[in-house]
This record gives sequence, C-alpha cells and structure tokens, in this order.
Amino acid sequence: MPSSPTSATPSRVSPTDLALLVYLGAVWGAAFLFFRVASPEIGPLWTAEIRVAIAGLVLALVSGRSALAAARRQPAAFLIVGATFSAVPFSLLAFATLSLPASLASLLMATTPLFTAIVSALWLRQRLTRGAVAGLALGFGAVAFLLGGAHVEITTAALLAVAAGLGAALSYAVAGTFVRRRLGDVAPLDLATGQLVAAALILLPVSLVSGIPPMPSPAAAASLVTMGVVSTAIAWPVYFRIASRTSATAASSSTFVVPMFGILWGGLVLGEPVGPELLAGFGLVIVSLVLVLRLPVPRPAALRPAFGRLVARSSAAIAAALG
Repeated sequence: MPSSPTSATPSRVSPTDLALLVYLGAVWGAAFLFFRVASPEIGPLWTAEIRVAIAGLVLALVSGRSALAAARRQPAAFLIVGATFSAVPFSLLAFATLSLPASLASLLMATTPLFTAIVSALWLRQRLTRGAVAGLALGFGAVAFLLGGAHVEITTAALLAVAAGLGAALSYAVAGTFVRRRLGDVAPLDLATGQLVAAALILLPVSLVSGIPPMPSPAAAASLVTMGVVSTAIAWPVYFRIASRTSATAASSSTFVVPMFGILWGGLVLGEPVGPELLAGFGLVIVSLVLVLRLPVPRPAALRPAFGRLVARSSAAIAAALG
C-alpha cells in the first residue's frame, strides 16, 4: 500500500497488473458458472460457506502462522472485511444466480468500480480525473449495452436477484475502501487468508440455521472445489497485491472484465445465448479500462513481444502472491 491511503492520485497500473486484472476477470467470471451449478442444489448460504471454507483452508496451509498473527492484531477489522468482501457478497451472488443466468448476474459486478470510485471519493478523498470519469461512464455504458441484449422475464424474483447482485457490488466497494483505510500494511496473502477464514466463521452459524444441505452431485461438488481453489484461494491474494500497488478503484476494475467471461463461460458450458453484443461490449470495456487505469496504448509492432512478457510476468506475479 502507498504510505498515504488518502493520496489523491493512485499509481499507474503496470502491464503485469493489467494482465492479472484480466486473469481475475476470467476466474471470477467462471465463479458465476459454478454458482449456477451448485447453488440450486445446496442453497446460496451453503454454497458461499463451502466456497470460503475451502479457500480459507487452502490459504491457511500456505500462509502458516503469519496470517493468524495478522488477524490477532486487528480481529474486528478482519471480521468486517470477511463479511463485506466474502460472506455477504458471495451469499448474495449465490442467491442471484438462482433466478438470473450466469451471464446476466456477472454483468451486475461491473458496477463495482463505480461504487468503489464513489466510496473512495467520499471516504478517502481521492479525486477522479476526467478520464477516469469518462472511463467509468463508458464501462457502464458497455454493461447497459450488454444488459439490453439479455432475455430475462421481469418478475419479482428477477428483480430481487438484480438487487442482490447490486448489493454484492456495493459490498465489494465498501470492503475495498475499508481495506485501503485500515489494513494497508497487511501482506496480501495474510489479508486474503484472514478475511476468508473470518467469512467462513461468520457464515457457518447462519448456514446451520438454514438446515443441513443435501449431498451435492459430482458436478456441484466439482464446482464448489474449483470455485474455492481457483476463483477464490488463488484469486484473492492476486487481487490484494494489485490493490496494494494501485488504488481500490483500479483493482475493482477487473469487474469490468468479469461480464465478458461470465457471458463466454455461460455460453460455452451452460448453453446460455451469446450474441454479437459480446464483441462490441468487450471492445467498449477495453477502452474504459484504458481510461480508468490510465494505461499507455502500445503501438501494434510492440504487441507481440509485449504479450510474451505479460504472460511471463503474470505467472511470476501469481506465484509471488501465493507466497
């Protein structure tokens, strides 16, 4: 984290961080597919609980005692982050996917950078540049464009699901800003481990009150394990490492990429309709990322070697994030 969490101008996003943001968009977009498979079988609460429990266990084995020591120093802060970054949004998203396609549910996550920018501006006093405002507006325009292509019957259940998805995005925004304010000195791996274990502890009694879940099918069990390990245990340290080097708004911009992959995975695996709006929306999202993250636009001749370097740097960064 920067020494001053209230600095007005966040640092630029490096090419490596950009590649990692795309990686997060891919694995978090896949999480909506896993939600769609597991949540109808065992319920939203148990889906969220098992996800964070698996991820917390995996990271606890990696981080050892350092995460426990960090959590002991600020237990209340870790509980708040565990609730707002995992327990609440994961439960809301699992509920949303009961009524919404994975592609549409993932679109709602693209509102996270807007909520984050607003919360950061009010809480951390971070000013938004004109380019960032234009990029946020364009990103939401892309989401609205994609949302207009979705074919969902407007029912009470659908409206509640949309509200749950937006509530999850707001929860992410509050959590990201809180982390920058209170836990900026905690190592990314320790922060990810502590908040996931805290989320598991918060969700367990609530899940037990909802009843004992049935035995999941092989497909649901595989979805839970993959979501817990790939979309959570590996992804969260990467996210916190990006957030420590940039800003809460920049790190949350990975959710602009989530809808693209959510639509892609939903179409390929679940057979959800994928129209030409995917390519057009993806192009708008790329432009919005360039504006929000203040990315330099490379010349075409530099793209091929740059891609190779991005792959190498991304692999090294993921390995470093996992300790």
